[in-house]
Amino acid sequence: MNILIVTPDYPDPHRVKYQFVKELVNAFARCGHRCYVISPYSLTRNRRLVPYLSEEEGVMVCRPKFASFSTLRIGGISLSYVFRMRALYRALRRMDFRPDVVYTHFWNAAEWAYAYARDNGLPLFVASGEAEIVKQFDMKLLTKDFSNYVSGVVCVSRKNLEESVSLELTTPDKCEVFPNAVDRTLFRKMDKSQCRKELGFPQDAYIVASVGAFCERKGTRLLSQAISSIKDMTVHSLFVGSGSDHPLCDNILFKGTLPHDELPKYLNASDVFVLPTLHEGCCNAVVEALSCGLPVISSNRPFNWDVLNDKNSIMIDPTDVKEIAAAIVSLSDEKRRSVYAENALASASERTIDKRAEGILRFIQSRMGKHSQAL
Repeated sequence: MNILIVTPDYPDPHRVKYQFVKELVNAFARCGHRCYVISPYSLTRNRRLVPYLSEEEGVMVCRPKFASFSTLRIGGISLSYVFRMRALYRALRRMDFRPDVVYTHFWNAAEWAYAYARDNGLPLFVASGEAEIVKQFDMKLLTKDFSNYVSGVVCVSRKNLEESVSLELTTPDKCEVFPNAVDRTLFRKMDKSQCRKELGFPQDAYIVASVGAFCERKGTRLLSQAISSIKDMTVHSLFVGSGSDHPLCDNILFKGTLPHDELPKYLNASDVFVLPTLHEGCCNAVVEALSCGLPVISSNRPFNWDVLNDKNSIMIDPTDVKEIAAAIVSLSDEKRRSVYAENALASASERTIDKRAEGILRFIQSRMGKHSQAL
């Protein structure tokens, strides 16, 4: 099968953004399918030159260039949107690839690719993994024809399925939930003592890890406050990410970005993973932490319920600093923590990227016949 993937972003030699898309596409390719990725590339935002077309791990990746203008609009229309669409359709016209199916991340990319799929009679599939689905201005005009045309929706959580349906973007019969998964050859249990030795971290420290943008949605400031409020013990921490809402607690062992393949060592050097996030689709960082055998403290909200439970995690109110702090203190008990750690590994054992890719491919193939009948 020839799969055309349309996505707003894709990792390049300078950035790891949308790494989860790359991992899924590579898994599609390992299953024997030809993949061609189109990811419009903003020169204004990135300010680095990357090839227009390159082969990356057996996948052809096209990055058509365009200029973005933040929120600038003329007549209510976003200039960035117009230039991105022009770049995308130039790439589609130049593409030396005959797709059998169009697969898009996320709903906004599905709206971009809709006309191309419709005009060429191609099944259109959507990966719905947004923290919050927002209808774009053109999508509001397209909703009925667009939602009728979409062949299938791959949802990362029940929350995303219900949100997609409630916005009348699709119907339940077209959806299936496939929670996020990871490369278990990379995100796996490693020797904690050795990881700490290599990173120069204290062997006897109680270390909290958090991965995500430094922003209000990810709860960076509240986690920092929770750690600072713990007075009867010393808590060390790692904050992997970037943004303006910097953590300010004491005893931070690391703060900043990391190459994706270095992250497992930092997770394995930690004792617990904490992310008091407000909105997610299905958080990759949580699944990565589980795969490294870390107990998780995260939000008691529907986006977590497909991967977290009371055996592998403590789910808290993400706006309650005292509740976050109490959960961190409770897992400082090594015996209790080890039980959660064992359950974390067990729950992650089936969440491999290859198994997820195989499931999605079966879903696509099962829905493609229905697309042919509808034409």
